[in-house]
Amino acid sequence: MHFPPFRIQQLLQGPIAEAVVVMLALGTVGSLAVWAQQPGHRDRLPFVAAITSLGALGVVMNMVAPMLGWWGGRIFEAPLVPLALLTGLRATFLVALLLLLYRWLAARRPWLALLSYSLILVALIPATLLGDPIFLRSGALKFGADYTIWHDLVLGEVGFALPLIFYELFRRWWRLPNRADQ
Repeated sequence: MHFPPFRIQQLLQGPIAEAVVVMLALGTVGSLAVWAQQPGHRDRLPFVAAITSLGALGVVMNMVAPMLGWWGGRIFEAPLVPLALLTGLRATFLVALLLLLYRWLAARRPWLALLSYSLILVALIPATLLGDPIFLRSGALKFGADYTIWHDLVLGEVGFALPLIFYELFRRWWRLPNRADQ
């Protein structure tokens, strides 16, 4: 999400800005794909698949939800595609940091890694329940078509849980060792 003064919405108004955002997104995904396939680091492919899952979910949701009338407000005053791509890139970066912490802890204390990630998911609950009303009152964000804070909470929890689930599933599916190569 973008917060006041909504400068990003002003910057994204032209076709050049939209092209730059598309190139940034393609460059980021391409760089991650190349990084994931470096020899000697087989754990990177599941990591990249997991972090891009939330980025892709962020892009899709930021395109679909406004079109369905679920989300609106001043946040969505920019062209939808570049705004959605920027949100997806931000989500990819955020979940990458969380999974890096998880991987590092899992290589040392697997139980602590799972506990830490679980605590982050629990902390997301009050953050959403307290933060959403603030943005709704400001007019920066609007919910419609029966979308509620509870829907947003579930979407956030699922969105942040999926990368960890995908990472562990992909890591096991590709029969990778239980350690974090970095």
